[in-house]
Amino acid sequence: MNRSSKYKPPDSARQAFLFAGVYALGLMVSPDNLALLGRFAGHFGVYTALLMAGVALLYFSYIRSYEDLYTHFSGPADNALDMRAIMGTWLAYYPLIVRTMAAIFITTGLTVSSGFVFNEVFVYWFPNFSFAYILLALLAGLFFLGPATRAKAQSIFVGTAMAGLALLVVAGLFKDASQAASPMSASPTIALPWFFVPLLLFMGFDIGIPETGVSPGRAKASLKAIKSAIALFGVLMVLWAIVSAQHVAGEKLAATSIAHMIAAREILGQSGRIIMGIVVITGTCAAVNALFESIARMTEAMRRQRMLPGLRYVPRAAVLGVATAATAMMAGGLAGDEALEVYIRAVLLLWLGGYGLLQVRLLSIPPAAGAVIPNITKARLLTTAAITFGGVTILALTNGHTMFILKIMATTLGLALFFGTFGKWRDKGGHHAENQH
Repeated sequence: MNRSSKYKPPDSARQAFLFAGVYALGLMVSPDNLALLGRFAGHFGVYTALLMAGVALLYFSYIRSYEDLYTHFSGPADNALDMRAIMGTWLAYYPLIVRTMAAIFITTGLTVSSGFVFNEVFVYWFPNFSFAYILLALLAGLFFLGPATRAKAQSIFVGTAMAGLALLVVAGLFKDASQAASPMSASPTIALPWFFVPLLLFMGFDIGIPETGVSPGRAKASLKAIKSAIALFGVLMVLWAIVSAQHVAGEKLAATSIAHMIAAREILGQSGRIIMGIVVITGTCAAVNALFESIARMTEAMRRQRMLPGLRYVPRAAVLGVATAATAMMAGGLAGDEALEVYIRAVLLLWLGGYGLLQVRLLSIPPAAGAVIPNITKARLLTTAAITFGGVTILALTNGHTMFILKIMATTLGLALFFGTFGKWRDKGGHHAENQH
């Protein structure tokens, strides 16, 4: 099998550590997360930090599961092979399909949102949709400049977004709280789904995991970087939630979809809006670039394993397909529609469900010769899976668009099974041909 590829791992351990961290943070620093966190802080007040810490620990458990994979199971650190072993042949295409759909929907929503922010904060006369199209074209073009350039750009996107948010946090901590803001107290009545909303705030950490071509030791180093990224992100977001609730009344935060923009304005006025505008646009770039990179890496890894056509342009075609689909959705008027938010929520729940499936499947895959999975690890895997599946179920069934979400999830799962059936048939055909030979 031809192992040459443009998708080579970083040359040094330091680069691997950095690149894993910035790609893991891609979805986390998205403006959608800032808006969701603001509403969450409006509901929970002083308990925001406690619940965020609990979810961070859950995600550390997810990462520990990948470490278990490299410790107790044989073979190279190849995420394509690992996911195929974990999901089974029937669901071997599940991660790719879910990430592709997430990339299409999230890219559509974020680029249009950035267009509105650019229009309202920076250049009033510039059409918001024109900015969205231009931004999407630039990010798609960035993909053709090579993985090293994309990784450096990702570092700039993530670094700028987090630096801007940190600046607002510091300013908010040293500024007297607004008289209109109430003390950070939890709402007397909180709907059950809001207890599980933080599960969505750390989504996409696995984008930072190398797909193929690295040793188990290098893969573990990348996982350490991802843990550091989650810890850093968690601390910054908790501080931002506290500052937001200090300067904006909890009821107002809980009721708005632009909590981050309102809080920034309350903290530093027009300067705060400009800083948050930069955070929104760079956060959008970080999220979209991470999703594009994820699709490219995954299709390349699956191409190597002959799960996709062996043509070298498959990753490029996949990324261009995602960008084209997002453009079509914007042109078709779906951007800004409530249905788009439902699409995004559905595919994120499917992505989250994949984390739960990883926990369960690790218990059923035979470990490498001589390896033993400790009972405490089994208990951790089962507990993590139960919390994950419970959260997915509640967030899906208690949404105002439950049937719509379930239909989207069922359609996505059906697509995965369809391609899995093709893969099963292909594997049997290949095995039969080998026997004939």
